[in-house]
Amino acid sequence: MKIYTSVLLIIGIALPSLCTGAVRSDKNPRILIIGDSISIGFTPFVMEMFQGRAEVFHNPGNAQHTGTGLEMIELWLGDEDWDLIHFNWGLWDLCYRHSDGKRQGKKDKEKGSLTTSLDEYESNLESLVGRLQETGAMLLWGNTSYVPSGEPGRIEGDELKYNKVAEKIMLRHGVPINDIRSLTSGFEPNWFKALGDVHYTQEGYRAIATQVVDSIEAVLPELIFKVGIIGLDTSHVTAFTSRFNDPKHKQYVPGARVVAAFKGGSPDIPSSADRIEGFTRTLQDEFGVKLYETIEEMCQHVDAVLLESVDGRPHLEQATPVFEAGLPLFIDKPIAGSLRDAIAIFELAQRTGVPCWSSSSLRFYPGVVDVAEREKGELKGAISYGPAKLDPHHPDFFWYGIHPTEALFTVMGPGVKTVSRSFTPDNDVITGIWKDGKVGTVYGIRNSKLAYKVTAFGTEAIVEQERGGDYTPMLREIVRFFRTGVSPVTLEETIEIYAFMEAADESKRREGVPVMIEETLIANGWK
Repeated sequence: MKIYTSVLLIIGIALPSLCTGAVRSDKNPRILIIGDSISIGFTPFVMEMFQGRAEVFHNPGNAQHTGTGLEMIELWLGDEDWDLIHFNWGLWDLCYRHSDGKRQGKKDKEKGSLTTSLDEYESNLESLVGRLQETGAMLLWGNTSYVPSGEPGRIEGDELKYNKVAEKIMLRHGVPINDIRSLTSGFEPNWFKALGDVHYTQEGYRAIATQVVDSIEAVLPELIFKVGIIGLDTSHVTAFTSRFNDPKHKQYVPGARVVAAFKGGSPDIPSSADRIEGFTRTLQDEFGVKLYETIEEMCQHVDAVLLESVDGRPHLEQATPVFEAGLPLFIDKPIAGSLRDAIAIFELAQRTGVPCWSSSSLRFYPGVVDVAEREKGELKGAISYGPAKLDPHHPDFFWYGIHPTEALFTVMGPGVKTVSRSFTPDNDVITGIWKDGKVGTVYGIRNSKLAYKVTAFGTEAIVEQERGGDYTPMLREIVRFFRTGVSPVTLEETIEIYAFMEAADESKRREGVPVMIEETLIANGWK
């Protein structure tokens, strides 16, 4: 689980021979995916997400319809021992084709003939499921994906009829169902390859793959990431653990399970000292999390780590044994107690090659993402406001102002040149000028009504945040990061965010004069 390599570039070459001559690993489960072009599209992402944890194979070529399945199933299964088989037939079965059809694959629902009737489909699928069960592998049925309006060879809604037949068979045989149809019916139009096309863009295939991996892990729970937490002195530890560990939670996030923790704590910070015992009891009593005396020992029992200590000062020391263990690491805000320590964490990650990132959850709030992605013409600037409570042990905005600051950077992106700050005990105004002339402002609130909001100013529109969010989208990104080793936010951008906040402190010390970001970075050890 600690090795991350890219498989996407070789998949197109490897797919036709994936089931041939594979060497059995004694360590990792072997997964076979049988299906048509939809599965060919999502399989590379499944392989990427299971790298180092499972061996994933696809049947050579396109599994087409159930008739092809009956002809080829023995060849596809070979004499291999499969731990799990994820399989589907349907889109080809319900397709109409005509010998004189002008569309690709001779699809023609007006003049063509149906490939497989519902009765034939039921009979064929019944036989195929029986044969697959003989392998002794766990089975997982992926039902047939959405047929959009305008598809030339398929009738919209027919997939529901075929899925109903398949569901009856799966229930009879006790085979769990991965509901791909419900997922894909909710896709935005730009996730389809074209209007009326059953195929998807890379974003669409990645989304399907994520659900495939979630479904596989549900029946092979040993593949779920075992997560350790460092620092039990923040409400994040109970909020995150409940979402990861409780499938009944309304915001359940599959793919990770918190199993271990190092208690930590900072006696000179009341919000740490006063709450750590309560959070610790909750993790032990409600979620069965095991405590370890050292981080080094905890790392021997987990696959990935969340560094949650509310105090940023010990983060560098606490992160070091995780890097040494080679475990993927998410560091909750603040990434560190100083910019210098944040840069040291960056250098550790670079030197060890261990995947690591940090972020405020606001970056992934749907409302903030809306502002970042919505069409606005050329972006000229943005304003982000939110609470900015101070803590004497941290640079001013590291403690809580990171949230509106992260939201600002989500919209603006990196590239700040100078930062200036106006301060009163009740409010802060931090203004950054970007290298391309954009202006971004953070308005920090204290001693008055608190709220978050970001507004972007473009040449064609002013876009305001209209909805909020919670931790759940960030936790999904954390699971994706554990699976792929790819961070959704680069450490370089995170370092710039913290340099922005450190430069704001320096501007405050200089009574509001602009401070160069480059100057701030160099002064704190950036090379």
